[in-house]
Amino acid sequence: MERKTSFRDRLRWLYPGMQVKRWLLIAILGVILISIGLSLILSTPYFKGTYITWNRFVFGFLKSYGVAVGFGIFWLAAGTFFIIYGLQRMNRSIISAIMPSTANEVAKKIYIKRQLERGPNIVVIGGGHGLHTLLQGIKQYTSNTTAVVTVFDDGGSSGRLRNDMGVLPPGDIRNCLIALADAEPLMSELFQHRFDNDSEFKGHNFGNIFIAALTQVTGDFQKAVAESSKVLAVRGRVLPTTLQNVVLKAECEDGTIISGESKVGCCGKRINRIFLDPDRVVSTPEVLKAIEEADLIVLGPGSLYTSVLCNLSVREVRDAVMRSTVPLVFVCNITTQPGETDHYGFSDHLEAIFKFLPPERLNYILVNGESPTDEELTEMCSRGVEPVTIENISTYDSIKIFEASLLSHEQTSRHDSEKLARALIRILTDEKPTWNFYFTLYTNEGFKNLKIVQLVNDMKERKKAGKSEKDSEKG
Repeated sequence: MERKTSFRDRLRWLYPGMQVKRWLLIAILGVILISIGLSLILSTPYFKGTYITWNRFVFGFLKSYGVAVGFGIFWLAAGTFFIIYGLQRMNRSIISAIMPSTANEVAKKIYIKRQLERGPNIVVIGGGHGLHTLLQGIKQYTSNTTAVVTVFDDGGSSGRLRNDMGVLPPGDIRNCLIALADAEPLMSELFQHRFDNDSEFKGHNFGNIFIAALTQVTGDFQKAVAESSKVLAVRGRVLPTTLQNVVLKAECEDGTIISGESKVGCCGKRINRIFLDPDRVVSTPEVLKAIEEADLIVLGPGSLYTSVLCNLSVREVRDAVMRSTVPLVFVCNITTQPGETDHYGFSDHLEAIFKFLPPERLNYILVNGESPTDEELTEMCSRGVEPVTIENISTYDSIKIFEASLLSHEQTSRHDSEKLARALIRILTDEKPTWNFYFTLYTNEGFKNLKIVQLVNDMKERKKAGKSEKDSEKG
């Protein structure tokens, strides 16, 4: 069994997308050219004596031109083998000096990296723990994920750094960096470490302080985030929605104005609308370009007003989403959130979305279809949250309801990262059922969850639909 595994690991170097086969063919071509060059040189009068002696020896020994050709091919193959083997051993020697991984592990890492680099461009808009959960799952399918993250927090460690150092709140950014990180677990733990001793650092998070310090060193918050991404070997990009210092405000149904993200999230009143102060807020060219080049745009999951919709309060972001023609998916939360969306049903979530985007722009609503156990329901009630269901709800014809098992049984108010990512990838392959997309999404973790028969059927259905549309136009 070990030999088979070892052989498969070695064979991985020849898998599609590794960018190895082309160089291997060039090496073989080099051997052939060397052989041709030597034969031409030996056939000249300068080496006529050597050529005749060798010719007489070969054919005197083999007695046949066919056997001579066979031996020639054998020696050519042997020479190619030794060249490849020598290059492989040389590379292994170099890799072992600079990386602790074995050669087989390196091949696996390179293969996964190449496949992820060819993955779809997915833009996720939100913040908080919901976005962290989504990113943890989606990074197994692509490294072309862009997280557009809220920077309106004014509470906790982020709020203190915002007030004391004048930097944008780094908390949500840090969570997204950790979710997409490919670094050693200890580095991720370090960035999440919160000081709890009685000092000025009490309550602060190391990652927040690190990003704030980098902002002062580089003079640019976005550059500090980019440098932090390098430290954590992030699969994808994390971008702040804006680089302006903005205050999130909410107008409640009773006319009360709540100022500050931390207060909006626990106001305990039904929110009529949210807005920013100042109202003229610009995004960044990187955010707008990411949305323009996306293959899929995802809103949520996360706190409805303070993590998701607040990003659409930036007009440039909202306009970019409206201009885009790619599928837009809203991930509905598993439960309500105490203080922010108390007693909100499915339709209430949609109503909040439609205050920023027209119904015809929303293509999919991804909702949990898995029922919690009685024990989980009891635990939810004890925390003052209610499950969000889609019972007796009719939506617009242009919107598809995608119901899937998304519940995390470890944290019942949250999505399971693997289930959520799998559902989004299914939506993407349903919308774009191409062979290139399908095999690009191959990773050791992800490919086993995709169904090739489903892909073939989807492609056939789309072809039939396209043909019927053309026939109707002709008619």
